[in-house]
Amino acid sequence: MKVKVMRPIFRPESDDNFILYPYWIFHLRLFYKRLKMKDKIFDYFAYIDAYRFGAERGTLFIETEEWEVPENTIMEYLVDFEEAKQKAIETAIIWGNSRIISWWYPRVEVIRWEKAYKVFWITKSSIIDSLTGEEYPIENIRKAFKHSNNKSI
Repeated sequence: MKVKVMRPIFRPESDDNFILYPYWIFHLRLFYKRLKMKDKIFDYFAYIDAYRFGAERGTLFIETEEWEVPENTIMEYLVDFEEAKQKAIETAIIWGNSRIISWWYPRVEVIRWEKAYKVFWITKSSIIDSLTGEEYPIENIRKAFKHSNNKSI
């Protein structure tokens, strides 16, 4: 199956095993009207977690590339486009309003959006975030899963 993935920055020596985690990526533009001043325009980049419905602000529209992957490596999108777009707009407005004072609600344009997956590498001892390089020991994940589900892996 062909999918778009966020271009990995970090890779383990053996990158055979991975899981693809779903995201929506947005580039938004906010237009703020101001009294007796020039209007203010901001660009905002939002990464919406399409599994847990969280939002992160980015500094750019992250690069993607197309991969051919087996279906069993892909996590399901639980957040649809409209929900993700609304979340991105809400977070952009909160961020923008913390930077500028305006009597008017900003006009927001969606400049670009992408459906893409974040790669998590699976090694014998840990799971590695391909964008930050952060490692999560598998033993800690097992313990957390066992504790939350009262089961063992």
